[in-house]
Amino acid sequence: MNIVVKSITDLKTPQPCHGKNLANLARECFVNHQTLTVNFDGVNTITNGFFQAFILPLLAEYGADFLKSQLMITNVTPDIDETMKSCLYNLDDYFEQRAIILNKECDADINELNLAWLIKARELARENPLLAELTMGISDEALRSAISQLSIEDIRHIAQSGWLCFSPRFTTNFIQTMSTRQHEVIDVLLELSGSL
Repeated sequence: MNIVVKSITDLKTPQPCHGKNLANLARECFVNHQTLTVNFDGVNTITNGFFQAFILPLLAEYGADFLKSQLMITNVTPDIDETMKSCLYNLDDYFEQRAIILNKECDADINELNLAWLIKARELARENPLLAELTMGISDEALRSAISQLSIEDIRHIAQSGWLCFSPRFTTNFIQTMSTRQHEVIDVLLELSGSL
């Protein structure tokens, strides 16, 4: 997929909210196993917040190696390049903002979801890698191995990141099917899990 930054805002300088929207579009691409090209053609400057809202959550969720292979950034002016480098080297403001967000009540829910998911994922990765892949969506063998080796302290630390550690794997069609043919789909899923 190719996204032209200028097409997501009429402003001359994209703002953090545009970076967040771009990160969401990137997640959609990655979930659908598509590469993403972000084209800065016609954009002369960006804010630090735009780049941080766009790239840093993706780095935390997917890692640098994944982004190097799945995310291309093109037509970057020297000013934008300098801003990007500055953002990556000066993360104090970003982490201060993350700390503020972590103190909000809603993040307690994310922490609990992450804890539950990571503990279950570790258990399945250790005991039944196939079930970990099918039920938890952990298809990458290296990731399963890394999760299986996490200590409870590691899990607590990761859970408190403020980012949800997993994403939905279903499509709109799946949701519609579940709501219209709920019992049939559940029976099939139960049969699948029982045969493992």
